[in-house]
Amino acid sequence: MKINPTVFRWLAIAWTIVMLIGCLTPHEELPGELVELNDKMLHAAIFAPFSILWILAGVRMSHTLIAGILLGGLIEVLQYILPINRSADWIDFAADGLGVLLGIGLAWAVQKTGVVAG
Repeated sequence: MKINPTVFRWLAIAWTIVMLIGCLTPHEELPGELVELNDKMLHAAIFAPFSILWILAGVRMSHTLIAGILLGGLIEVLQYILPINRSADWIDFAADGLGVLLGIGLAWAVQKTGVVAG
């Protein structure tokens, strides 16, 4: 059974919104479990599904790469300028990019299985 890309489009939109809310929530309002996790691994872990979902929704890998990098940069800029007790970090931005690349690789592998329609 093949999965329709529309399902992935809605999941990608929802995941992107969740990412933005999570990354722009004031630090003191985050659950303790999230704060205790390795921050860099967490950045990579949230950007990998971003890439996977958008690619499986039908967005080109190159466009997803650009969008992921721009989103990671935007998040870091917003963490710097907004009064949310969060700090911008170049290494977080690099971890975002690594997560995007990991997600692209995983999405490519999933597409090769033929499970996704399109």
